[in-house]
Amino acid sequence: MEELKSLEELTKMDKKHSLMGAVCGSIPNLEAMHKYLSHEKLNRAVPDEIKGQFNVARNMALYSYFFYALAPEVHLKTYTIIEHALRLRANPSKRFMLKSLIELAVRENWVTDAGFRHIENPVPDNQWCKSMVKAIPSLRNSQAHGSNMLVGDCLHHISVCADFVNQLFPDETNT
Repeated sequence: MEELKSLEELTKMDKKHSLMGAVCGSIPNLEAMHKYLSHEKLNRAVPDEIKGQFNVARNMALYSYFFYALAPEVHLKTYTIIEHALRLRANPSKRFMLKSLIELAVRENWVTDAGFRHIENPVPDNQWCKSMVKAIPSLRNSQAHGSNMLVGDCLHHISVCADFVNQLFPDETNT
């Protein structure tokens, strides 16, 4: 169970990182986290309301160094950013659910496997994007409706979120 941190603990790495590091093999470094997050940027074409929320997610990810329990909240935040960006891109006349919005994005090729940096050998049939139709709503719902799931990484979610949103609002340069 989480407890209120003492003033002395606020600026120290959360001890849970050490425990997870024993399992995962790595312990986060604040400077490295900041450097990584500084390189995650959104295109100029992305609406400011999405950019602002993306920056909130990046800061939450950075602060997870001090409070491990923020990591799952970063996951949830990235799902809500993706949903908000999809709504803005689709501009539907009626309210679509997240699954329908992702289906639309995949069908219209707004997002493709080739647009995600972590996919080393993307295939033209966009299998990874197609899997997101079920995966993202399920993951979002598990976080939104309560979960005590331990997560080892929230930085990857920031990267995937950036790749997803940048594909929805493409331009030639990042800002």
